[in-house]
Amino acid sequence: MLQGLINNFTLLTTFLFFGNMVWDKRQASRPNGNSGTGLILGLVLGLFGVGLMYYTFPINATVVADLRQLPILIAVSMGGWVPGVITTAIIFLYRLFLLNGLNMASVWGAANALGTLAIALSLLRGQHLSLRRWASALGLTAVLSMLIFTFILPGEKWGPIAVFGLVFIVGGSFTFIMLHYLKRSGESLRIMREAAHRDFLTGLFNLRAFEIMMEQKIAYSDRYRIPFSLLLVDIDHFKQVNDTHGHPAGDAVLSQVAAVLRDTFRPGDHIARKGGEEFTVIVDECGADKIGIVAERLRRNMEGTRFVLPDGKELKITISAGSATYPDVPRECLIERADRALYRAKASGRNRVCTASADEDE
Repeated sequence: MLQGLINNFTLLTTFLFFGNMVWDKRQASRPNGNSGTGLILGLVLGLFGVGLMYYTFPINATVVADLRQLPILIAVSMGGWVPGVITTAIIFLYRLFLLNGLNMASVWGAANALGTLAIALSLLRGQHLSLRRWASALGLTAVLSMLIFTFILPGEKWGPIAVFGLVFIVGGSFTFIMLHYLKRSGESLRIMREAAHRDFLTGLFNLRAFEIMMEQKIAYSDRYRIPFSLLLVDIDHFKQVNDTHGHPAGDAVLSQVAAVLRDTFRPGDHIARKGGEEFTVIVDECGADKIGIVAERLRRNMEGTRFVLPDGKELKITISAGSATYPDVPRECLIERADRALYRAKASGRNRVCTASADEDE
Protein backbone atom coordinates (compact mmCIF):
# COMPACT_ATOMS: atom_id res chain seq x y z
CA MET A 1 0.00 0.00 0.00
CA LEU A 2 2.78 2.41 0.91
CA GLN A 3 4.43 1.99 -2.49
CA GLY A 4 1.11 2.66 -4.25
CA LEU A 5 0.53 5.82 -2.22
CA ILE A 6 4.05 7.05 -2.97
CA ASN A 7 3.44 6.47 -6.70
CA ASN A 8 0.11 8.37 -6.56
CA PHE A 9 1.57 11.35 -4.74
CA THR A 10 4.61 11.42 -7.02
CA LEU A 11 2.36 11.43 -10.09
CA LEU A 12 0.17 14.16 -8.55
CA THR A 13 3.15 16.37 -7.72
CA THR A 14 4.80 15.94 -11.11
CA PHE A 15 1.63 16.56 -13.06
CA LEU A 16 0.56 19.62 -11.06
CA PHE A 17 4.02 21.20 -11.19
CA PHE A 18 4.76 20.74 -14.87
CA GLY A 19 1.13 21.15 -15.89
CA ASN A 20 1.04 24.50 -14.12
CA MET A 21 4.19 25.64 -15.94
CA VAL A 22 2.65 24.83 -19.33
CA TRP A 23 -0.70 26.37 -18.34
CA ASP A 24 0.94 29.64 -17.21
CA LYS A 25 2.91 29.92 -20.45
CA ARG A 26 -0.23 29.33 -22.49
CA GLN A 27 -2.18 31.90 -20.49
CA ALA A 28 0.65 34.43 -20.85
CA SER A 29 0.72 33.99 -24.62
CA ARG A 30 -3.09 34.21 -24.82
CA PRO A 31 -4.09 36.67 -22.10
CA ASN A 32 -7.65 36.93 -23.39
CA GLY A 33 -8.06 33.18 -23.69
CA ASN A 34 -9.72 31.36 -26.56
CA SER A 35 -12.37 28.73 -27.17
CA GLY A 36 -9.84 25.86 -27.17
CA THR A 37 -8.43 26.46 -23.69
CA GLY A 38 -11.19 24.61 -21.83
CA LEU A 39 -11.06 21.75 -24.32
CA ILE A 40 -7.31 21.29 -23.89
CA LEU A 41 -7.54 21.51 -20.09
CA GLY A 42 -10.32 18.91 -20.03
CA LEU A 43 -8.46 16.51 -22.33
CA VAL A 44 -5.22 16.73 -20.36
CA LEU A 45 -6.89 16.26 -16.98
CA GLY A 46 -8.99 13.42 -18.39
CA LEU A 47 -5.84 11.62 -19.49
CA PHE A 48 -4.35 12.35 -16.09
CA GLY A 49 -7.34 10.64 -14.50
CA VAL A 50 -6.82 7.63 -16.75
CA GLY A 51 -3.18 7.51 -15.67
CA LEU A 52 -4.19 7.53 -12.00
CA MET A 53 -6.29 4.41 -12.58
CA TYR A 54 -3.06 2.52 -13.21
CA TYR A 55 -1.39 3.82 -10.04
CA THR A 56 -3.67 2.11 -7.54
CA PHE A 57 -3.21 1.38 -3.86
CA PRO A 58 -4.75 -1.63 -2.05
CA ILE A 59 -7.34 -1.05 0.66
CA ASN A 60 -7.67 -4.74 1.52
CA ALA A 61 -6.42 -8.08 0.20
CA THR A 62 -8.69 -8.06 -2.86
CA VAL A 63 -9.68 -4.44 -3.56
CA VAL A 64 -7.60 -1.54 -4.88
CA ALA A 65 -8.51 2.14 -5.23
CA ASP A 66 -7.12 5.28 -6.87
CA LEU A 67 -7.53 9.07 -6.85
CA ARG A 68 -9.19 9.54 -10.24
CA GLN A 69 -11.82 11.89 -8.78
CA LEU A 70 -9.23 14.59 -8.09
CA PRO A 71 -8.69 15.57 -11.78
CA ILE A 72 -12.45 16.26 -12.02
CA LEU A 73 -12.29 18.60 -9.02
CA ILE A 74 -9.18 20.29 -10.47
CA ALA A 75 -10.78 20.72 -13.91
CA VAL A 76 -13.90 22.43 -12.58
CA SER A 77 -12.00 24.65 -10.13
CA MET A 78 -9.53 25.79 -12.80
CA GLY A 79 -11.70 26.08 -15.88
CA GLY A 80 -15.39 25.66 -15.08
CA TRP A 81 -17.94 23.29 -16.51
CA VAL A 82 -16.43 22.74 -19.99
CA PRO A 83 -13.15 21.10 -18.91
CA GLY A 84 -15.01 19.45 -16.01
CA VAL A 85 -17.44 17.72 -18.36
CA ILE A 86 -14.66 16.68 -20.76
CA THR A 87 -12.49 15.27 -17.96
CA THR A 88 -15.45 13.39 -16.51
CA ALA A 89 -16.45 11.99 -19.91
CA ILE A 90 -12.96 10.57 -20.51
CA ILE A 91 -12.75 9.02 -17.03
CA PHE A 92 -16.34 7.75 -17.24
CA LEU A 93 -15.91 6.02 -20.59
CA TYR A 94 -12.49 4.59 -19.82
CA ARG A 95 -13.58 3.20 -16.46
CA LEU A 96 -16.84 1.82 -17.83
CA PHE A 97 -15.58 0.08 -20.96
CA LEU A 98 -11.79 -0.06 -21.20
CA LEU A 99 -10.09 -0.50 -17.83
CA ASN A 100 -11.43 -3.95 -16.89
CA GLY A 101 -14.38 -4.29 -19.23
CA LEU A 102 -18.04 -3.73 -18.48
CA ASN A 103 -19.04 -5.15 -15.08
CA MET A 104 -20.79 -4.04 -11.91
CA ALA A 105 -17.63 -2.50 -10.44
CA SER A 106 -17.02 -0.47 -13.61
CA VAL A 107 -20.63 0.77 -13.58
CA TRP A 108 -20.27 1.97 -9.99
CA GLY A 109 -16.89 3.51 -10.78
CA ALA A 110 -18.29 5.41 -13.76
CA ALA A 111 -21.26 6.56 -11.68
CA ASN A 112 -18.79 7.85 -9.10
CA ALA A 113 -17.25 10.10 -11.77
CA LEU A 114 -20.65 11.59 -12.61
CA GLY A 115 -21.40 12.17 -8.93
CA THR A 116 -18.03 13.86 -8.46
CA LEU A 117 -18.77 16.18 -11.39
CA ALA A 118 -22.13 17.14 -9.87
CA ILE A 119 -20.46 17.96 -6.55
CA ALA A 120 -17.69 19.97 -8.24
CA LEU A 121 -20.13 21.98 -10.36
CA SER A 122 -22.20 22.77 -7.28
CA LEU A 123 -19.32 23.94 -5.11
CA LEU A 124 -16.32 24.88 -7.27
CA ARG A 125 -17.53 26.23 -10.63
CA GLY A 126 -16.96 29.95 -11.13
CA GLN A 127 -15.67 30.36 -7.60
CA HIS A 128 -12.36 31.58 -6.25
CA LEU A 129 -10.43 28.56 -5.02
CA SER A 130 -10.76 28.56 -1.23
CA LEU A 131 -10.07 26.01 1.47
CA ARG A 132 -13.72 25.98 2.59
CA ARG A 133 -15.13 25.18 -0.85
CA TRP A 134 -12.42 22.69 -1.69
CA ALA A 135 -12.82 20.92 1.68
CA SER A 136 -16.60 20.71 1.17
CA ALA A 137 -16.24 19.27 -2.33
CA LEU A 138 -13.50 16.89 -1.19
CA GLY A 139 -15.50 15.68 1.80
CA LEU A 140 -18.67 15.06 -0.21
CA THR A 141 -16.70 13.24 -2.90
CA ALA A 142 -15.09 11.04 -0.25
CA VAL A 143 -18.50 10.26 1.25
CA LEU A 144 -19.88 9.39 -2.20
CA SER A 145 -16.98 7.03 -2.89
CA MET A 146 -17.31 5.37 0.52
CA LEU A 147 -21.05 4.85 -0.01
CA ILE A 148 -20.32 3.14 -3.32
CA PHE A 149 -17.79 0.90 -1.59
CA THR A 150 -20.51 -0.25 0.82
CA PHE A 151 -22.38 -1.72 -2.18
CA ILE A 152 -19.48 -3.39 -3.95
CA LEU A 153 -17.18 -4.61 -1.14
CA PRO A 154 -17.88 -8.13 0.13
CA GLY A 155 -17.57 -9.19 3.75
CA GLU A 156 -15.86 -6.90 6.23
CA LYS A 157 -15.91 -3.49 4.61
CA TRP A 158 -15.75 -0.69 7.17
CA GLY A 159 -12.03 -1.00 7.79
CA PRO A 160 -11.08 -0.71 4.09
CA ILE A 161 -13.64 2.07 3.59
CA ALA A 162 -12.12 4.06 6.46
CA VAL A 163 -8.64 3.55 5.00
CA PHE A 164 -9.78 4.81 1.60
CA GLY A 165 -11.50 7.84 3.13
CA LEU A 166 -8.37 8.79 5.05
CA VAL A 167 -6.10 8.37 2.02
CA PHE A 168 -8.49 10.28 -0.25
CA ILE A 169 -8.75 13.21 2.17
CA VAL A 170 -4.98 13.35 2.55
CA GLY A 171 -4.48 13.22 -1.23
CA GLY A 172 -7.11 15.89 -1.83
CA SER A 173 -5.63 18.14 0.85
CA PHE A 174 -2.19 17.71 -0.68
CA THR A 175 -3.67 18.64 -4.08
CA PHE A 176 -5.21 21.83 -2.66
CA ILE A 177 -1.93 22.84 -1.02
CA MET A 178 -0.09 22.32 -4.33
CA LEU A 179 -2.71 24.22 -6.34
CA HIS A 180 -2.70 27.10 -3.86
CA TYR A 181 1.08 27.29 -3.80
CA LEU A 182 1.40 27.12 -7.59
CA LYS A 183 -1.30 29.75 -8.04
CA ARG A 184 0.44 32.17 -5.67
CA SER A 185 3.80 31.52 -7.34
CA GLY A 186 2.26 32.07 -10.77
CA GLU A 187 0.67 35.33 -9.66
CA SER A 188 4.00 36.55 -8.31
CA LEU A 189 5.74 35.71 -11.57
CA ARG A 190 3.01 37.44 -13.59
CA ILE A 191 3.33 40.57 -11.44
CA MET A 192 7.10 40.64 -11.96
CA ARG A 193 6.69 39.98 -15.69
CA GLU A 194 4.12 42.74 -15.93
CA ALA A 195 6.30 45.18 -13.98
CA ALA A 196 9.18 44.59 -16.40
CA HIS A 197 6.96 45.81 -19.26
CA ARG A 198 5.39 48.81 -17.52
CA ASP A 199 6.41 52.43 -17.19
CA PHE A 200 6.71 53.11 -13.46
CA LEU A 201 5.24 56.62 -13.62
CA THR A 202 2.21 56.21 -15.86
CA GLY A 203 1.49 52.50 -15.57
CA LEU A 204 1.43 52.27 -19.37
CA PHE A 205 3.53 49.80 -21.34
CA ASN A 206 7.17 50.80 -21.77
CA LEU A 207 9.27 50.94 -24.94
CA ARG A 208 10.42 47.34 -24.60
CA ALA A 209 6.84 46.10 -24.39
CA PHE A 210 5.84 48.32 -27.33
CA GLU A 211 8.47 46.75 -29.57
CA ILE A 212 7.24 43.24 -28.68
CA MET A 213 3.62 44.20 -29.26
CA MET A 214 4.45 45.75 -32.61
CA GLU A 215 6.02 42.52 -33.82
CA GLN A 216 3.04 40.52 -32.59
CA LYS A 217 0.52 42.90 -34.15
CA ILE A 218 2.28 42.87 -37.54
CA ALA A 219 2.34 39.06 -37.52
CA TYR A 220 -1.36 38.98 -36.59
CA SER A 221 -2.22 41.49 -39.33
CA ASP A 222 -0.30 39.48 -41.92
CA ARG A 223 -2.07 36.28 -40.91
CA TYR A 224 -5.65 37.56 -40.75
CA ARG A 225 -5.42 40.49 -43.18
CA ILE A 226 -6.67 42.93 -40.53
CA PRO A 227 -5.14 46.45 -40.62
CA PHE A 228 -4.02 48.43 -37.61
CA SER A 229 -2.72 51.95 -37.14
CA LEU A 230 0.24 53.30 -35.22
CA LEU A 231 -0.32 56.65 -33.51
CA LEU A 232 2.58 58.71 -32.14
CA VAL A 233 1.59 61.35 -29.59
CA ASP A 234 3.69 64.22 -28.24
CA ILE A 235 2.71 66.71 -25.52
CA ASP A 236 3.01 70.28 -26.83
CA HIS A 237 5.44 72.58 -24.99
CA PHE A 238 6.00 70.05 -22.22
CA LYS A 239 9.44 71.45 -21.45
CA GLN A 240 7.78 74.69 -20.38
CA VAL A 241 5.74 72.79 -17.82
CA ASN A 242 8.90 71.39 -16.21
CA ASP A 243 10.78 74.70 -16.42
CA THR A 244 7.93 76.78 -15.03
CA HIS A 245 6.28 74.48 -12.49
CA GLY A 246 8.99 71.90 -11.72
CA HIS A 247 9.44 68.22 -12.42
CA PRO A 248 6.78 67.04 -9.91
CA ALA A 249 4.26 69.06 -11.93
CA GLY A 250 5.57 67.46 -15.12
CA ASP A 251 5.15 64.01 -13.60
CA ALA A 252 1.58 64.86 -12.60
CA VAL A 253 0.81 65.97 -16.16
CA LEU A 254 2.29 62.78 -17.61
CA SER A 255 0.18 60.62 -15.29
CA GLN A 256 -2.98 62.51 -16.21
CA VAL A 257 -2.19 62.37 -19.93
CA ALA A 258 -1.89 58.59 -19.53
CA ALA A 259 -5.33 58.55 -17.89
CA VAL A 260 -6.86 60.45 -20.83
CA LEU A 261 -5.23 57.99 -23.24
CA ARG A 262 -6.70 55.03 -21.35
CA ASP A 263 -10.14 56.65 -21.32
CA THR A 264 -10.01 57.41 -25.05
CA PHE A 265 -8.92 54.05 -26.42
CA ARG A 266 -10.41 50.58 -26.22
CA PRO A 267 -9.09 47.77 -24.01
CA GLY A 268 -7.73 45.99 -27.10
CA ASP A 269 -5.57 48.97 -28.10
CA HIS A 270 -2.01 49.04 -26.76
CA ILE A 271 -0.77 52.28 -25.19
CA ALA A 272 2.88 52.81 -24.32
CA ARG A 273 5.10 55.61 -23.11
CA LYS A 274 7.93 55.85 -25.59
CA GLY A 275 9.97 58.16 -23.39
CA GLY A 276 9.77 61.70 -22.03
CA GLU A 277 6.55 63.30 -23.25
CA GLU A 278 6.12 60.89 -26.19
CA PHE A 279 3.49 58.14 -26.30
CA THR A 280 2.57 55.46 -28.81
CA VAL A 281 -0.75 53.75 -29.43
CA ILE A 282 -1.31 50.62 -31.50
CA VAL A 283 -4.93 51.04 -32.57
CA ASP A 284 -6.35 47.60 -33.28
CA GLU A 285 -8.47 46.91 -36.39
CA CYS A 286 -8.23 50.53 -37.50
CA GLY A 287 -7.58 51.39 -41.14
CA ALA A 288 -6.43 54.63 -42.74
CA ASP A 289 -10.05 55.74 -43.14
CA LYS A 290 -10.66 55.66 -39.37
CA ILE A 291 -7.42 56.65 -37.67
CA GLY A 292 -7.87 60.36 -38.41
CA ILE A 293 -11.21 60.33 -36.58
CA VAL A 294 -9.72 58.43 -33.65
CA ALA A 295 -6.72 60.75 -33.38
CA GLU A 296 -8.93 63.85 -33.56
CA ARG A 297 -11.07 62.48 -30.72
CA LEU A 298 -7.93 62.08 -28.62
CA ARG A 299 -6.83 65.63 -29.45
CA ARG A 300 -10.20 67.05 -28.37
CA ASN A 301 -10.20 65.02 -25.17
CA MET A 302 -6.76 66.34 -24.23
CA GLU A 303 -7.71 69.91 -25.09
CA GLY A 304 -10.85 69.70 -22.98
CA THR A 305 -9.16 68.25 -19.88
CA ARG A 306 -8.03 70.36 -16.93
CA PHE A 307 -4.69 69.07 -15.68
CA VAL A 308 -4.26 69.59 -11.93
CA LEU A 309 -0.76 70.21 -10.57
CA PRO A 310 0.46 69.18 -7.09
CA ASP A 311 0.02 72.78 -5.83
CA GLY A 312 -3.60 72.86 -6.96
CA LYS A 313 -3.08 74.97 -10.07
CA GLU A 314 -4.71 73.91 -13.31
CA LEU A 315 -3.19 73.79 -16.77
CA LYS A 316 -4.52 73.27 -20.26
CA ILE A 317 -2.43 70.82 -22.26
CA THR A 318 -2.56 70.06 -25.96
CA ILE A 319 -0.99 67.28 -28.00
CA SER A 320 0.20 66.74 -31.54
CA ALA A 321 -0.15 63.34 -33.17
CA GLY A 322 0.96 61.51 -36.30
CA SER A 323 -0.26 58.19 -37.61
CA ALA A 324 0.53 55.51 -40.16
CA THR A 325 -1.48 52.41 -41.07
CA TYR A 326 -0.26 48.87 -41.70
CA PRO A 327 -0.19 47.23 -44.23
CA ASP A 328 -0.75 50.42 -46.30
CA VAL A 329 2.69 51.49 -45.09
CA PRO A 330 5.41 48.78 -45.13
CA ARG A 331 6.54 47.52 -41.74
CA GLU A 332 10.08 48.86 -42.14
CA CYS A 333 8.69 52.36 -42.73
CA LEU A 334 5.79 52.35 -40.29
CA ILE A 335 7.39 54.14 -37.35
CA GLU A 336 9.30 56.54 -39.60
CA ARG A 337 6.14 57.54 -41.52
CA ALA A 338 4.18 58.06 -38.30
CA ASP A 339 7.06 60.14 -36.94
CA ARG A 340 7.07 62.27 -40.10
CA ALA A 341 3.35 62.86 -39.72
CA LEU A 342 3.91 63.90 -36.09
CA TYR A 343 6.62 66.32 -37.22
CA ARG A 344 4.22 67.87 -39.74
CA ALA A 345 1.60 68.29 -37.02
CA LYS A 346 4.06 70.12 -34.79
CA ALA A 347 5.48 72.19 -37.67
CA SER A 348 1.96 73.25 -38.64
CA GLY A 349 1.33 74.90 -35.30
CA ARG A 350 0.80 72.00 -32.88
CA ASN A 351 -2.51 70.90 -31.34
CA ARG A 352 -3.38 68.95 -34.46
CA VAL A 353 -3.13 65.51 -36.01
CA CYS A 354 -1.64 64.39 -39.32
CA THR A 355 -1.83 61.07 -41.13
CA ALA A 356 0.84 59.45 -43.31
CA SER A 357 -0.30 58.44 -46.79
CA ALA A 358 0.65 55.17 -48.43
CA ASP A 359 2.20 56.89 -51.45
CA GLU A 360 4.69 59.08 -49.55
CA ASP A 361 8.28 59.04 -50.80
CA GLU A 362 10.55 56.62 -49.05
